[in-house]
Amino acid sequence: MESEVDVTLKKMHILTDAEINERAFKMAYQMNQLHAHLDELLPGVLLESFIQKPISQDKKN
Repeated sequence: MESEVDVTLKKMHILTDAEINERAFKMAYQMNQLHAHLDELLPGVLLESFIQKPISQDKKN
């Protein structure tokens, strides 16, 4: 049989639908921010990588 403390702790950690939706919204927002940041960085990284790799090395492979 579960103690009152165990039952109370379990109830404290149960999320309501509103809490789940809020957390999902925050996570989606953070992922969108990350994607936007990567979209800004990636073209520069790809260009830098292309510039540093000699073209003659591409022809050998």
